[in-house]
Amino acid sequence: MDYKNIKILHEDKDIIVLNKPYGLTVHPGAGHEDKTLVSFLLQHCSKKNLSNLSGNDRPGIIHRLDKDTSGLMLVAKNNTAHANLQNQFKEKKVNRLYLALVWGLLKEKTGKYISNIGRNPKNRKKFSILEKGGKIAITYFNVKQNFSNIASLIECKLLTGRTHQIRVHLSSSGNSLIGDQKYGKKKIKLLKNVDKSIKKRLISFKRQALHAYFLGFIHPTKKTTLSYNTKLPSDINKLLLLLKSI
Repeated sequence: MDYKNIKILHEDKDIIVLNKPYGLTVHPGAGHEDKTLVSFLLQHCSKKNLSNLSGNDRPGIIHRLDKDTSGLMLVAKNNTAHANLQNQFKEKKVNRLYLALVWGLLKEKTGKYISNIGRNPKNRKKFSILEKGGKIAITYFNVKQNFSNIASLIECKLLTGRTHQIRVHLSSSGNSLIGDQKYGKKKIKLLKNVDKSIKKRLISFKRQALHAYFLGFIHPTKKTTLSYNTKLPSDINKLLLLLKSI
C-alpha cells in the first residue's frame, strides 16, 4: 500500500481528518501486522502525538472503516480530544454518510434498518442479524438513483457503528453491495439482458462499492462545527458510469 494515497484534509494539535483509500487496514491484526493506517500515523506524527485510549496498538483510532471501504476517518492526537469525540459518537452527534452501489431495486426509496448485529454463530469471521444477543444497529437509507432495476445508488447514514453494519443490513434485505466478497451475492439474473462486456465488469468488481463520503462533528476543543466531504474514488465512479450506460 502506497501511503501517498492517504489524503489529509485537516490537521491541527487535536485531530486529523483523512480520506482512507480502499485496501488499507486501519490497525494491526492477524495477517495485517504492517502497512496499516496506524503505521502511517506513527510515521506521520509519532506515537507520543496520538491518543492511547483505544490501546497502545491503536494509537489515535476512534472509529474504523473496513479494509476495502474507502472514505473519511477522524483521528485523535491526544486523550482529551479522543474522549470528547468518543462521547460525540456515543451520543450520535457525529454525522456519517456513505454512498453505496447495491444490487437491485430497494422496496422503498427511504427508510431505516433496525436490528441487533453480532458475530455469526456459524462463521465467526462474519457478522449477522441476531434474534438474541448482539448490539442494536440502526442504518438510515435514501435511494439516490436506480439503474434499470439492476442496481441502485444509495446514501446510508449510520446512527450506530457496528462492525460491517451497512454490509450486513443491505445483504439481509437482498440488496448486497456490488463487489462485496464476504456478504455479497452476484445477481446474475438481473444481468441477463445486459451487454456481455458490461456484465463481466460488474461481476468482476473486487471490493464492496462503499465510500464514507461525508463526516460532520464538533471540534473537541474549539467547539466549532466542522464538516468534510469527498468525491467517489475512481473505481466506484467508473462503476457508476458503467451503470449509467445501461
